[in-house]
Amino acid sequence: MKGRLWPITLTVICLLCLAAGIGQVSGGLTDSEVSPANSFQAWISTQWLQTTLADFDSGLSVQADTRSSPGDVTLARDSHIYALQGGTPSFWVYGIPGNTWTPQTSTPNAVGAGGALAYDGSRYIYALRGNNSRAFWRYDIATGMWAARANTPANVGAGGSLAYDGTTYVYALRGNGTNGFWRYDTTLNIWATMANTPAAVAAGGALAYDGTRYVYAFRGNNRNNFWRYDTASDSWQVMANAPARVDAGGALAYDGIAYLYAFRGANRTAFWRYDINNNSWTTMANAPANVGAGGALTYAGPGYIFAFSGGGTTAFWRYDVMGNSWAVMASALGGVGAGGSLTCVGASTYVSSATIASQVRDTGTTEARWDALFWDETLPANTSITFEVRASDTPFAADNAVLPWIPVGNISPITSGLPSGRYIQWRATLTTTDNVLTPVLHEVRAYHS
Repeated sequence: MKGRLWPITLTVICLLCLAAGIGQVSGGLTDSEVSPANSFQAWISTQWLQTTLADFDSGLSVQADTRSSPGDVTLARDSHIYALQGGTPSFWVYGIPGNTWTPQTSTPNAVGAGGALAYDGSRYIYALRGNNSRAFWRYDIATGMWAARANTPANVGAGGSLAYDGTTYVYALRGNGTNGFWRYDTTLNIWATMANTPAAVAAGGALAYDGTRYVYAFRGNNRNNFWRYDTASDSWQVMANAPARVDAGGALAYDGIAYLYAFRGANRTAFWRYDINNNSWTTMANAPANVGAGGALTYAGPGYIFAFSGGGTTAFWRYDVMGNSWAVMASALGGVGAGGSLTCVGASTYVSSATIASQVRDTGTTEARWDALFWDETLPANTSITFEVRASDTPFAADNAVLPWIPVGNISPITSGLPSGRYIQWRATLTTTDNVLTPVLHEVRAYHS
């Protein structure tokens, strides 16, 4: 009779798998038999189900994307953020999946107050030098080289800002205590003077395009004025005032859906969200530290905004839109000051490898048996997903670097070679040899008893 123990247990696990579609369940079979020669009792196996965005976000991911398709895990897009340091010619790129900074070709001259960046969605990044100058440049992402473009119509100073409209034009605030507002034609390399802003713009001036036809603007200048520019009619409209006065470090970023996110600057931690549809402001979680001159925001999707603190610091943060929370990221390569700016260059390709580790599961039982590991996946050609597991009767952190991982392969289900222990954890590695394709991990089901 002892030889029948595992088949019965496997039947129990299969029944649990059929029930997985209706949420987390536990179940088992107790079937005691006694004969003159032997007896047995099958064990109870509990399912640990990981299938939602919250499940995957609660673990640890490196270069994995849990947000583009909530409830799934894919390789992250190989996107980057380009940055002006401000106060210097330094120009850097930040690799989002790897959380690393790399120096790039310096700008032709030192950038000062009013320095700004705008990406054209294709190949070029446009930049205002600021620093009370007319210099305007274009950076070629493909070649890593800068080129001078037509000078702005007048000198740009504190409050200078740029916003690309998604088609042909880059809009610009002059700042410098003026109401100058211009439009740059990226095809013809010419500037046009547009309707003046309703009042003079200075430090803290900022722009953000909403993806349709409107450009939103902070006045800065230690005022709470907030406006909207209609690109179709070349006219301004006064919108709901910001919750407090905006000054140096004021910044705006559009989330691609319905909201603008904003720094107050002014050496404060205030961070707000503007509802485009309702013309209203909401106070969000404060930034981790004060934001000053050089404070900047850029939306990097899916669901994240990256930020400079400015004020001469190297602080660089990531804001989680869904969680309304901040995380400290790799420090910038130098102190960011007036003219600091960020712009995101989204990629259509994927990184070659990523990992996602689950949180640590406390089974509540010493020497708990890990019965089986199942997962659902989609594997395009040239992609793969492999799993590792570990267990211990001693509590350990999800990022524990000492407890060894046990490779268990790439074919679901895994029903042998699994360790025992009260605390258990799994880790999946996603890979591709074709950077336009990604494997997709849909769900993970672990059984323990």
